[in-house]
Amino acid sequence: MKAPPTTLSAASAISYCATSPAAVVLTVWPSGCESLDRVYDWLESSGARILHSSTVPLSTPISELLSIMALYDGEDWLESNCWYAEQPLPDGPPSGPYAGAQWKRALCFRNADRQPQAVVVDASAASSLWRSKYTIRSELARASGNPGNSCIHLTDEQDEATLARYREGGGRSLAGGMACDDSYAYACARALLHPASVKWLNSGANGLAEPAQLGGDEFRAAWSRYTSWLQAPPRPPALGSCHGRAPNEFDEAPSFMP
Repeated sequence: MKAPPTTLSAASAISYCATSPAAVVLTVWPSGCESLDRVYDWLESSGARILHSSTVPLSTPISELLSIMALYDGEDWLESNCWYAEQPLPDGPPSGPYAGAQWKRALCFRNADRQPQAVVVDASAASSLWRSKYTIRSELARASGNPGNSCIHLTDEQDEATLARYREGGGRSLAGGMACDDSYAYACARALLHPASVKWLNSGANGLAEPAQLGGDEFRAAWSRYTSWLQAPPRPPALGSCHGRAPNEFDEAPSFMP
């Protein structure tokens, strides 16, 4: 597998996603990771410039489920089986809380290597990126035997007005979470690249995502704190600070952590 030219650290990639309307986050799910070289070729041929690419070290089935919930936060199907008839699973439909997220996880994590790849790109010169995503999804589906939409997730283009509203603290939609036409690259980058986020996902939301508690009030309250942090603009440097954080430094430990 060829290594893409990575020019930004993970922390700098998150900062870039918070400030640039050209920022796009591509998640290559394990179901598509065997075709990672082809994904890189597609990005480059589309005019996208790869700024950062790294493996997301998810370690448990629960953290895999929570990563799905984080990237699609706010979408109604996470708690239903509304799409199950289109892409059924061999063992039948999932049951219990977040059945839609469980279904999506089963599709996206079909591989011996269970860790996704997070890729941050500059799409300022990539006008065909969103049109051609259907072509690459079809190609990955043929290569992997998995549905194409379970191989990659691509954030939508961030327009200036959306990004400005987000930086001013208006990132959450009125319904909570991210609407399909928001697709904040920053929230996705923070979920996948910030070590505190990955640690929290791997902890199973501090144990609250265990089957007996998933979907309960305590879990939902903790999940709301986590997703609010994902979508909150970075804090400005503290008063009296001359320099703030260095470009390659992560912000301070978030409030959802114990």
